[in-house]
Amino acid sequence: MRSRLSMVMVMAVGLARATHAADTASGSFSAAPMTPGARVDTRANTTISPRFAIAYLVRDQRNARNQQVEVLLTDVAVDPVAIRQALSPRMAAINADPLKDRPYISIWVNADGTVSMNATLPTMTQYLNDTAGGLKTEWTTRTASRIEGRVFTAGPLKTMDGTTYTVDLKFAVDVPATPASQALPAGGGDPGKALTTFIAAANKKDWNAIKAGSSPDALKMFDKSYNTPAENADSVKDLVNAWISTTKMKVTRGQLIGNTAILDVEGEMSPGMLSVTLVRMIKTGTVWQFDQAARAGFAK
Repeated sequence: MRSRLSMVMVMAVGLARATHAADTASGSFSAAPMTPGARVDTRANTTISPRFAIAYLVRDQRNARNQQVEVLLTDVAVDPVAIRQALSPRMAAINADPLKDRPYISIWVNADGTVSMNATLPTMTQYLNDTAGGLKTEWTTRTASRIEGRVFTAGPLKTMDGTTYTVDLKFAVDVPATPASQALPAGGGDPGKALTTFIAAANKKDWNAIKAGSSPDALKMFDKSYNTPAENADSVKDLVNAWISTTKMKVTRGQLIGNTAILDVEGEMSPGMLSVTLVRMIKTGTVWQFDQAARAGFAK
């Protein structure tokens, strides 16, 4: 009996290790020492050697109508569950507690296999590479559920201020599936109508209507005990207009997942420039209420 129990425990530990090892990273990003007068803090560690990788689905910030896979490479373990469930996984990732004062690398994988990268040092110095031909890729596996590959530079690359850096990174990571959902009709259906009503209430600074149109979590954020109702309403108007471009606003599509709806809201940030905001609406009883919004990027 003890022998069987020991075998089961060994198998369980081995399975846990195998699962943990399924998402891994290796290699390094390295920036050359800076010259006097450069913008980067020369005292900072300019080498990032990741060991862990997680992947999640995000919108392409240059064209937020499209989806990308973002791979986060870190030297400390980060729990992917909350990140993958967030309305803005990117923001949830870079604000995760384990990454406070830690370096990390973000790699965005496009549908055609091309990539872009942002390496962030603890000083918040960033090395962004999204130019064609700057990064090389070699894919071992690239499917909807798994990507394994190498991202590297053929030689040192130079930033605008003259700093040089090299990249040679490998990663193997599972890609989460898109949650099962039902497409909403044009305009977002009932959740879209509720959003339009909520935005109108915010712009009118109608505090009672704002409260009625807010989910319990949103209301906790909006209803500050140290403010008057008028001050709270004024704050909500500012927040809504910071999150959502309401000029020529329209809900272009939406997905229904149980009692949650995720809406794509497009509006004009400036003449001829469209942005996309993702809005989460929650159904409380029979009423759809605003829950959260996150800027996703530009629309082309």
